[in-house]
Amino acid sequence: MNLRLNIYSSIIFVIWFTSSCKNDKAKMALPAVTCNTPAVVSFKNDLQPLFGQYCTTAGCHTGNSPQGNLNLEPSVAYAMLMNKSKGYVDTVNPGYSLLYAQMTSASQPMPPTGNLKQCQLDLVMKWIQQKAKNN
Repeated sequence: MNLRLNIYSSIIFVIWFTSSCKNDKAKMALPAVTCNTPAVVSFKNDLQPLFGQYCTTAGCHTGNSPQGNLNLEPSVAYAMLMNKSKGYVDTVNPGYSLLYAQMTSASQPMPPTGNLKQCQLDLVMKWIQQKAKNN
């Protein structure tokens, strides 16, 4: 039953999240990133800057009506991501986390401007594996 719920939730989230933030402009290349993954990933110092740079700047996941009803502004991002009913972050099965699945989607990745660098994706996964602390 839980597997079926996770699958349905994943499908709905992917459809919902990928239909948001459509960008009619040409895809922009993301800047080069050096991989210096810390031993302990900090939500505030490591992840929130990613959200600020790639998710909230174009007005997608910000404001009173964020795309996909997912606001990633610093004041609310952690609470929104940790809402268990949404499935954005699954610390028991990190690979089932919708946040990570959407960021690594081959067909409709977030951000819509292009895939994040592998070390950025690794940072998100490591944070989830470390039980997604609000640190």
